Amino acid sequence: MKQYRYILNKKISLDQMINEIRELPEYKNGYKALLQVVEQDCDPVPIQRDLDVLKKGLPNVTIVGMTSHGALSKTTHSIRYTVCSILFFEKSDFEVTVYDCHDQTPKEAGKDYKGVLRGYKSPKAVLMMSSDFSLCPEPFIDCINELEFEIIVFGALAGTKRMGDDKSLIYVDDKIYDRAILAVAFCGDELHFAYDYNLGFKSLGKELVVTKSDDVGVVYEIDNKPAFDIYSQHLGVEMNDYFFENTSSFPFMLRENGHYLARVALDYQKENGALEFAVQIPEGSSVSLGYATDRYLLEESYYNAKRMFGFHPQAIMIYACMSRRMLMGDDPAELEFDLYENIYPGATWAHGYGEILHANGLRGFLNASLVAVGIREGEISEEDKAKEYKDIDFPKEYFGGFKPLSERLVKFLETTTLDLRYAIDQLFKVASLDELTQIYNRRAINHFLQQHIDRFGAEGEVMVLLVDIDHFKHVNDTYGHDVGDLILKNGVDRVKSIVTQKDIIGRWGGEEFVMISPYSSKDKAIQTAEMIRKGVADIDFEVAGHITVSGGVTLLRPEDTIDTVFKRIDNALYEAKETGRNKMVFR
Repeated sequence: MKQYRYILNKKISLDQMINEIRELPEYKNGYKALLQVVEQDCDPVPIQRDLDVLKKGLPNVTIVGMTSHGALSKTTHSIRYTVCSILFFEKSDFEVTVYDCHDQTPKEAGKDYKGVLRGYKSPKAVLMMSSDFSLCPEPFIDCINELEFEIIVFGALAGTKRMGDDKSLIYVDDKIYDRAILAVAFCGDELHFAYDYNLGFKSLGKELVVTKSDDVGVVYEIDNKPAFDIYSQHLGVEMNDYFFENTSSFPFMLRENGHYLARVALDYQKENGALEFAVQIPEGSSVSLGYATDRYLLEESYYNAKRMFGFHPQAIMIYACMSRRMLMGDDPAELEFDLYENIYPGATWAHGYGEILHANGLRGFLNASLVAVGIREGEISEEDKAKEYKDIDFPKEYFGGFKPLSERLVKFLETTTLDLRYAIDQLFKVASLDELTQIYNRRAINHFLQQHIDRFGAEGEVMVLLVDIDHFKHVNDTYGHDVGDLILKNGVDRVKSIVTQKDIIGRWGGEEFVMISPYSSKDKAIQTAEMIRKGVADIDFEVAGHITVSGGVTLLRPEDTIDTVFKRIDNALYEAKETGRNKMVFR
């Protein structure tokens, strides 16, 4: 496998590139070739002209590509030339599919493509691009996720020259699409892929809740206030032509499947203060403002690129968000690309509305990130294994020495925020403990359970257990409430000796208790519930003797809410009571 990159500027023209490619040994030897073309202008006329010339000059090469983001501010710019990258495959194959979405939804296209992928031999990864800002690609990717085998999806949403004027395009061979999804499936047993998700942004400030949004990426209200108020109140941003420039370095941050994700607002609606994103942010999502420094972004990319070196890629495809360049400026942004060019000189890049990476819990659509994908045919050669990583000439100011005032201010804000969060946590504990048993109360249990629901998958499978003391009313009526209170306290102490520090236990009300335990499984959940049941049954209470408990057990599901979880475990508890008590039922 081999990759070559061409930047069409004053030094090399389209015709010269075609001639150079035709002289490459891989082209002459008939290797299957894929040419990615990233155009900086969204005018379909010159793009069509370029595609016609390319198809005529390179008839055996498959062409895919998209329009890129243009210059975004007075001081930061994307490259103003067409960037081309050709991949030659010696032993592997690829297939291109395109879906015009004027008459079908991304989900309908995804269902069809799922069947297409099943028909390929050894599909390993999919390069995906889409055009039209309003065409959310995640439903397409979700369909791929339903496959019974693992497959990496990467790429970008096509960009446009000016924000607020969506003229994004994608193209396959000599045909241009203004609302479509293209997918390149890379197939073959010899193919290997490695990927980096470089974010570098951190969460700052309190968590906010999206209280009104729709399924096409518009967020109307946050904490029941117009979404735009978040930026006006926290950053002093006004509604004007500099909205993206002023806000892109402060994306919304949220967690999904254990990963921090950034969401960059692309535009706003003046009439109602809504914010427009390239992907849905569901109602109920917890978000906070994000921030970063040059150092944060470059350090993460540096260490990830160094790790990529160990993969020894024969090609590197990079898809980066323009907000990184907006934050860092041109020189540091180019330095970030240099980190990967240091691994493979032919590495290529593109900027779009958003990046795509579906792998290792990442659902697909990203913002404010740099996605780097390494590709290799065959195993690593002994010669490559013997190579040692060599650092590029990294400016010293990024890893030591003088710290700019802006970076020191960010550090001050970080520390202050951590101090405030610690103080809030302490107040929360005081307000959230049950007075009798000194474990969490119902309000706290709801809070922790909602956290686990919001970050589903971040801590493996999560067990939720509802326990009720059998015949507790009889105990109170017979021996008095003081004995009943003692049973509650001693019973809780026994449960504390059984559970681990990561587990959360709380009093749901009366004689009902709840336990939340991450990193669980069905078998482990049942085993833990049984340990609690037997542990309580073994206690010989001084006055009341032995008592028993019944319980309902479940594991969190992706679609769960607090209500659905408690309905499930309450039904399980009811079954345990109705079928004899002193037992645990899993639902």
